[in-house]
Amino acid sequence: MRKWMMVLGMVVLAGILAGCACKVPSQKQITSVPPSTGTEVKPAAPGTPSTPVVPEVGRATPQEERIAMAGGDIPLKSPTVPENARPPRTEIEKQVFQIIHFDFDKSDIRPDAQKILEGVADYLKKNPSVKIVVEGHCDEAGTEEYNLALGERRALAARRYLVTLGIAPDRVTTLSFGESWPFDPEHNEKAWALNRRGEFKIVE
Repeated sequence: MRKWMMVLGMVVLAGILAGCACKVPSQKQITSVPPSTGTEVKPAAPGTPSTPVVPEVGRATPQEERIAMAGGDIPLKSPTVPENARPPRTEIEKQVFQIIHFDFDKSDIRPDAQKILEGVADYLKKNPSVKIVVEGHCDEAGTEEYNLALGERRALAARRYLVTLGIAPDRVTTLSFGESWPFDPEHNEKAWALNRRGEFKIVE
């Protein structure tokens, strides 16, 4: 009887030991991930704010062209008219810097004046050291003060048009003579039409 009790005890003990036995879990291999070095920096595309477009010498910037096209004027840093300004002398200069004309009481650039100003812009692009003065003139209708203001508007309109064609605004100075310097001193429609004009002086 005691023998059977010993056998039974050994069987129970073996079962307990088998139930307590545990399996050692296998360790998984962990791959380390290097820390992030930050967002990738790509070079800026040409023309973005980080790489501003630098215009050629004597050329207007894209922003200046947009301002002129919108009808705005860009003030000069030094608006004083140069003392060495001279009228066109050579045949080429006389052919390029022709007088432009305006309608009565208007400062709009007419189609015939546009063609002349396009020639002026082309000349200035080929000669980046040359600057010009645009003089605005009027007929004798109206007061002296009014015509001085109208002459300035005409000169500024020509300057603005040149800027839209790519000419740097600091190369074009404006001056108004109002009615004080008539091209034709007669007092008739023909003379008045000739006196409503813009003339060019060259600064080298």
